[in-house]
Order: sequence, then structure tokens, then C-alpha cells
Amino acid sequence: MGKKVEELEVEIDELALSLVGWQVENVRARLVTDSFDDTHFQEIVVSGTARFLHEDWSDRFTRGEDDDYPPTLLLGLSPVDRPELVTYTHALLETIKKAGKRPVRLSKSSSTWECSKPVKPEKIRLQVTSFDLSETDLDLVWPSSKMKPLPVELLDETVHEAVRLKPTACDATIVGKRREGSLQVRLGGFAEFGSAKELLADFVAMEPWRGDDLDDEYDIEAECPFEVSMPGIAVEVLDGTDFLLDKREVSLYGRVPVGEGAALPSRQPRWIAQCSFDLDDLSGEPTRVVVRVMDAEDL
Repeated sequence: MGKKVEELEVEIDELALSLVGWQVENVRARLVTDSFDDTHFQEIVVSGTARFLHEDWSDRFTRGEDDDYPPTLLLGLSPVDRPELVTYTHALLETIKKAGKRPVRLSKSSSTWECSKPVKPEKIRLQVTSFDLSETDLDLVWPSSKMKPLPVELLDETVHEAVRLKPTACDATIVGKRREGSLQVRLGGFAEFGSAKELLADFVAMEPWRGDDLDDEYDIEAECPFEVSMPGIAVEVLDGTDFLLDKREVSLYGRVPVGEGAALPSRQPRWIAQCSFDLDDLSGEPTRVVVRVMDAEDL
């Protein structure tokens, strides 16, 4: 019986952080275990300092005004031997102005989990990272031993062609028991975009009053700078009878900017979208998930 506190290694994804302007220092984590006979309660506690360097954020896929939020600083948690089960949660939410003014302290605690055999620190992978675009409502939770994967159907229903979401990860998993369990859907990847002229075609198509005259470079030069909204995602949860149990729309709030002289970003944006559905809130048993990639104006 008693409390045991162990240091937990933290991976710092320096490249991903540097691409979006984040700098973190002295990030530490502890695994806290409270033991009562054969029952153990564990949680992860994280502490550190972060600063946002506005000048290092060169390729921006959100607008980036002082009162806006920078790309979200995230904590990724997964078993060392099951990295595909990573869940991301917000580590810090501050405006660009505040996070760029001075270093900001961060503190985050996971949900407490119960186990008959404590999880050892070396079995836990904890990472600090960031993406150009991210939407997640998942908490910092250690994955339950009771897990059931569900089939996922991915459909691209976009009409505009200049910007495409290209998922490199797409899965759905039931975690935990019925009353306390959840369905977690995890997606992530890159967004590909075409030439400035192709982007202008979509930009005009989204605003029909502009007309269709895209025949020469003058049209592009006249419109610059402009931006094209990225697609979003609709997640549908269905039971065995094809009954729609729940639906979640996820807008990434991203855009591809075309600067003066038809200048384009130098790289593809990275994105993640993760969402959770409480099983107890559903009117049936989920058996499959449909993910629809949709144009931004359709969400």
C-alpha cells in the first residue's frame, strides 16, 4: 500500500514543433501509482514550459492574427508497443499574443485508471508535438486492455479538387466497458494542394458571382493574395442495421494561402482529427464507422 512516484520519459518532437513555431523547455512527466492491496490507481502528470516564436512560423495554414490561437501544442500518449493507438490531447491553449510574449508554464494530468498490475514507465510513450491543423476532444487517457477495433469506410465526397485531404491513418476502436467505454476515431495525414491557377479555380467556384474567366495570369495576379479553405470531415457511427447512432462534423479551419506573385507554401500541412463517442449515450451497439471527407462549405 502507498504512493509511488516514478519519472516518465518524454519525447520532444523537435521537427514538428519547429515547423509551427513552438519551443518547449524542461518538459517532465511523472507516473503516480496509488496501491491498495491488489488494486492500483495510476495517473500521468506533466509539467513544462512553452513559448511560441511567431517569426519561426513560416508556412501558415491558419490566419495567425495576435488574438488567434497558434497550432495547438499536444501531448500524445500510447503504449510503446502499440504506437498506432496514440491519442492526442491539448497541452496548452493560449493566444498567439500571450504565448509569444513570454514563456508559459503548462501542467496536465491524465485521467486516473485502475489496474490489477501497475503499468511500468518503460511501457508508456509520451510525446510533445504539434500539427499545422488539429481537432481533438480526447483526454489524456491510458488505453484500456479492453479494446475492440471497428471497420471504417472512408469516402471522399469533395467537389473541389485543388486541395485534398490525404489520410495516412484512419481507425476506430471501442475502448473500455459499455457503461464507461467510448468509441474513439483517429484520423491524420497531409493535405495536398495544386498550382496557384488550380487554387484560383476553386476559389472562384466557391464564390459563383465572380464568374469563370481564368484564362491568363492576369486573373491570378489580380486576385492575389487569396486563400482556399481546406475540406473537413464528417464521422458517422452506425449499428448493424445501418441506423445512424451519432454523427460528428470536424472542421479543421485550415486554408491554403496564395501570396503576392502567386506564392505557395513550401510544404504540405500535417493534420489530425480525433473524436470520442460515449457508448452509454448511443441508442444501439456501434458496429462500423463511415468517415466522409467534405468540402468546407458543406460542414
